[in-house]
Amino acid sequence: APDHWAAKPLGAMRRGSFTSRNAAGEADCSIFVFPAATNPLLANINRWRGQIGLAPLTEAQLPAESATLENAGLSFTTVDLVGQAPAGGSATRVLGAILYRGEEAWFFKLSGPDAAVAAEKTAFLDFLRTVRLAPTP
Repeated sequence: APDHWAAKPLGAMRRGSFTSRNAAGEADCSIFVFPAATNPLLANINRWRGQIGLAPLTEAQLPAESATLENAGLSFTTVDLVGQAPAGGSATRVLGAILYRGEEAWFFKLSGPDAAVAAEKTAFLDFLRTVRLAPTP
């Protein structure tokens, strides 16, 4: 993780947990792993969209609303979503990346106030470029 991100205790399901702090505020970075078979790409991106008040995408819209980041043989689908916190709150942003590897789906998510997350976009993408996974059995 970037030097200025602070590691947080892992929750029951988190494989990684960090807080980023910058002049614009604080954001949360989480890493989860779930079965790939029950976690399709579009459904998970739409779940993140719903968390910040955005309408779901269709399969046809997904390519225009996402990007691919290649890293050491790994292919992440990334999104940069800006919406609002529930109940009409302030602008909220989610930088997300999903990596399917074998039977696992890895989810990397940086979320928080729009300006705080936007200031961390380069650090988040650089962080993804450092990811290395053990070989699948």
